[in-house]
Amino acid sequence: MSPDSYRVLLNEDWELEDLYEFPHALSQCYAFIYCLDSELQPRDRERINFALREYPWRGGYSYVNIFTVFKNQIPLLDRPKIKSIQKASPGWLDLFLNINVAYQVATAIAVLSGAALSAANVYKKANKLILEVNAARRKETVERLTSTAGEMKAFNSMCTELAKNLGFKSLKELHEHTGDPEISLKLLMAHYRRMSVIVEYADKGKATLTLPKLP
Repeated sequence: MSPDSYRVLLNEDWELEDLYEFPHALSQCYAFIYCLDSELQPRDRERINFALREYPWRGGYSYVNIFTVFKNQIPLLDRPKIKSIQKASPGWLDLFLNINVAYQVATAIAVLSGAALSAANVYKKANKLILEVNAARRKETVERLTSTAGEMKAFNSMCTELAKNLGFKSLKELHEHTGDPEISLKLLMAHYRRMSVIVEYADKGKATLTLPKLP
């Protein structure tokens, strides 16, 4: 069975670094949604859950590695590969991948683009919450490893708000995979940062993620 072909429209002149930045962000968002927000099954769900529960989530190392885990757990047939690229007017980037997940990414990008201000505010509030919680933990004589009831409530609230702005549907399942709403929030924030890169390309007219044509 051959993978589907999906087209990204390239609408303006690109600089050299764009050839890395945009595909890299798109690939990571695709992997995140494939593994955590689609109806498809990754190759090894337990490998993902082990990483989600065992990584320290205190620095960039955890985030870089979890997106590598997501990518590696996509079946080979569904991993994005370049079919063709043309940079002219009009230009395009044709990819072999799972078309349903690609459309899901495009839909989520449209949701985030329409809620950009709200999402940015939620992200700032979530970042402030995490900084405050970390500061409170450092002040304690013995470092606390678990969240208080109030912190758990705040993490859950931020997750709900951010997931809505990201078009992320599987929040309940994400909490089950991580076992901790703080980790869920940090993952959604990492996803937001990568999704924002694609939104910026769309807003500048550099790249347009296509959706299926209505009958």
